[in-house]
Amino acid sequence: MKALDLLDAASAELLDFDWLVEAVAPVSPYGSRVFSELVPFRPGDEAAAESRARRIAEAAEQLHPDRVSAARSLLEQLPDIAGVIARASMAEMLDDPSFLEVSRFCEMVERVDALLPATTLWQPTSGEAMHAVITALAPGHNEPEGFYLSDAFDAELAAARAAHAQAQAEVDAAHGREQERVARELGREEIAGDEFIVMRTELTGTLPEGVRVVRESATYLLCALDYGEGSRSALERRESAFGRVGALEERVRSHLSAIVRAHAPELGVVAGAVGELDVSVAAVRFSQSHRCTAPVVTREPALAFERARFLPLEAQLTVAGRRYVPIDLDLRGATVLTGPNMGGKSLALQTCGFLALCAAFGLPVPAANARVGLFDQIAWLGTGLRERSGGLLSSFAREVTSLKEILERFAPRLLIFVDEFARTTTPHEGKALVVALTERLAQRNAYALIATHLQGVAAAAGVTHFAVRGLKGIGTPPAARDLKDALDALAASMDYTIAEVGGDDAPQADAIALTQLLGLDSEFVEAAYRALSQ
Repeated sequence: MKALDLLDAASAELLDFDWLVEAVAPVSPYGSRVFSELVPFRPGDEAAAESRARRIAEAAEQLHPDRVSAARSLLEQLPDIAGVIARASMAEMLDDPSFLEVSRFCEMVERVDALLPATTLWQPTSGEAMHAVITALAPGHNEPEGFYLSDAFDAELAAARAAHAQAQAEVDAAHGREQERVARELGREEIAGDEFIVMRTELTGTLPEGVRVVRESATYLLCALDYGEGSRSALERRESAFGRVGALEERVRSHLSAIVRAHAPELGVVAGAVGELDVSVAAVRFSQSHRCTAPVVTREPALAFERARFLPLEAQLTVAGRRYVPIDLDLRGATVLTGPNMGGKSLALQTCGFLALCAAFGLPVPAANARVGLFDQIAWLGTGLRERSGGLLSSFAREVTSLKEILERFAPRLLIFVDEFARTTTPHEGKALVVALTERLAQRNAYALIATHLQGVAAAAGVTHFAVRGLKGIGTPPAARDLKDALDALAASMDYTIAEVGGDDAPQADAIALTQLLGLDSEFVEAAYRALSQ
């Protein structure tokens, strides 16, 4: 899944694009190849983007999660037969491991067919090619995990193997008689193996015919028994039989390779369909796991949703046992967002960007409902951008450089998230810069959510103003000054609802109250309030 020029690296990092990629990644080599070529839909592709999202959402509703998990497990076990199909298509003779891979692929795809009913997600692929290959290779399954050219493939092969076995028996019998003769002449009951030791003290006269010395010492001779004329004649018959077996096995492999080659085009089509299925199953699993819905993808720029969630953070909070609060928003052009510290402004920006990313790839979105447009560029500016230029630029200079790159790029439909731009300069100049940026984005008809602590920006730029409702009342700080308890108290006191406000009638950020809740002593807090009143 490629972001291409929809996202730059910094924006992708802040919107957790890698998390999304991992969350919808397939498990088979076929799916991985399809997945690696996925690119975002562009303005003009709205119907296709919405259709894909709806197809995935419908399958997520139709299929039980256990069935989806079972299908994913089968797909994960599929052998990669791309190389086998290529070799067969070039008329190469396939080996036994290749036949095993093809056979397992066809059988497991049939199991997928049985597991998944005909839906918008998958149409069963089993057909003449699959059945022909399975039937042709079936005699080779003498073991669950192996393949063998059994006698059932060819009657002549079975006869040749029987002749080879008979010839081997004749070799063994002839050589056995020679061993018995030598043992008798040495005065032994038997000799074990083709090499044996004769002690010099036991030897009276010469060694028996056919026995040669391999190595000798002062006390013993290491001897070997050569094959006699009878054994050599049997060996020749055995080698001739073995050659016949080899030729017939090659004929069987050639025949089976021809069957695979004849059906290679259809197998290639099935492999492609399996890749698409794997990608879709991963998306269905994502939709089920995170309670996603298909968005309405509009032809005009839009970003509106109810009860939306930024999944990477929700996953972290779930692990920590903490509550996640979804948000509602209807973004209309360039919009200013204000609110208290730790009120979720940055998270609102990330939520918007994450939903736009999901829609761009035709995925259901983590919201109760959503209306989303497609964009040429999704960008992030401000807090969170990693330091670039080796630290030679100040944070403000880096922001200006990033803004210049964004504004210079040709992107008719721009979706941009601005988080505390110009926060490191003076409040007076900072406000002027944010107002100028807001006006420029409005002139470009960009969709923008501009989070700032500065008051009066929305009124000065003449744009919509949203605000996080903020603190409902400060609870008593935890007696033990435990940070987790303090954060829990903050979450209980904070209203994360985003509401449109008129002019600058936005709730003021109560930063002083937050310092008390987070553990600063009462004397410090009182001094801050006195200074504020003056």
